Amino acid sequence: MNKPERPITLPLEYAAQIVFELHSMRRECSEFASRLMRQRPLNERGLEDCARLDDALAHAHCVLQNAVDCIKTCQTKRRSSNP
Repeated sequence: MNKPERPITLPLEYAAQIVFELHSMRRECSEFASRLMRQRPLNERGLEDCARLDDALAHAHCVLQNAVDCIKTCQTKRRSSNP
């Protein structure tokens, strides 16, 4: 079996960037909802869509953030236990 030229690593930096992007998308959704709230007549369907999207983004953000944190913690523990 050939040894790979460079070690294979998890794309944690990329995952952390996605966590940041999800947070940014939630902020944008909130800003859009604020603009909708100022409109008359009130666009209830648009607000409902914003809320639904925000819920989905919040869930994805939480799942990915927890996974990244858990992996980093496990890696740190492994490094400290291996002299």
